[in-house]
Amino acid sequence: MLKTLTKAVPLGLLLSAGCILCVPTGFAAGAPRGSLYERLGGMSAIRAVVNDLVTRILADTRVNRWFAHAASNPQEAAAYKSKLADFLCQGTGGPCHYTGADIATAHKGRGVSAEAFAAVVEDLTATLDKLNVSEKEKSDLLEILAPMKQAIVER
Repeated sequence: MLKTLTKAVPLGLLLSAGCILCVPTGFAAGAPRGSLYERLGGMSAIRAVVNDLVTRILADTRVNRWFAHAASNPQEAAAYKSKLADFLCQGTGGPCHYTGADIATAHKGRGVSAEAFAAVVEDLTATLDKLNVSEKEKSDLLEILAPMKQAIVER
């Protein structure tokens, strides 16, 4: 699973990435345990996470300068969200195939700081909390994303 996530998306995608989850309905106590993708609620849940996360990131003055391209027009925003959704879907064991740049290439030379990375993780966590993602699935998702910090942070 970690190898599939080494193909990455820009900080927002990745950290956004940190986001994925289940829709506001949450998880049933006796729900079957499948892939993280299934436990999060499938593609509709991933899209809900991506939509909320991207909205948060674009409003977050600590990091939104790294995402200006995603806010430049509706087509760019839709393309960014689609790539991020595919990234998260694939990384959590779903049927999607992410075709964007790998994490290191996508972030090289962008000057992403440790503080910016942490801010995106905070935004992702807030999104997951808003969508009532369980602690287990939230933890599993963040565990997948944590190793990417090394490839994203440059200062």
